[in-house]
Amino acid sequence: MRKTLFIILLLVLPLAVQGKIYAVLVGISKYEQSTNLLYCHRDAIEMYELLGEYTTPDKIILLTNQQAKHDSIVHYTEQLFRQAQPEDIVIFYFSGHGYENLFFTHDKVLYFSELQKIFRQTKAKRKLIFADACFSGSLRQEGNQAASGSSDVGNSVLLFLSSRSNQASEESSLFKNSIFTYFLLAGLRGGADANKDRYITAKELFNFVYPKVKEKSNGEQTPVMWGKFDKNMIILKLKSQ
Repeated sequence: MRKTLFIILLLVLPLAVQGKIYAVLVGISKYEQSTNLLYCHRDAIEMYELLGEYTTPDKIILLTNQQAKHDSIVHYTEQLFRQAQPEDIVIFYFSGHGYENLFFTHDKVLYFSELQKIFRQTKAKRKLIFADACFSGSLRQEGNQAASGSSDVGNSVLLFLSSRSNQASEESSLFKNSIFTYFLLAGLRGGADANKDRYITAKELFNFVYPKVKEKSNGEQTPVMWGKFDKNMIILKLKSQ
């Protein structure tokens, strides 16, 4: 009886661990009042194409350039993440201009505190923010409640940030992507699966992305992973080959 129960748990657990993916993906290359960028919209599009293989169209939102206005980002993120259940995972991805504790949307700014509020309201137990923006490491500063892992946002909140608080985040004409996103995508496509078990964990993703971004940027861009989460948190279960 115990052996049968153990086998059943092994069969069910991976499905329960993965849950459903709810994602809002923002990429802004064209701005109303800021300097335009080159590849940030492509970053979001490629992330959309990747995650689209793991979820259904009603659970993933892509907002680029003129679509990525402040009110639209907040509206869709609130609406989508409200649907998530405890076993699910919510992902907010941003590529564009950033500054201390904020992102520049197409028309104005999105304060990190606004995302904190949305993250507090979702039932999902795994919450991810991927930020490819200059000075994004500021989100991990002491006193920032989400970054310091306080109960204000809760456990299992992971922030993977493209650079430290005093660093720019670079784009690459070679990759036609931002450098951080290029290696983030490569890791999520399977490059980060160090033990070949078909699961991408937080630790594996960091260990894959960090050295590559640092090397490619000649040490001028250092990714940061922050928050209160299990380092073995499963971010993605890869599709069978």
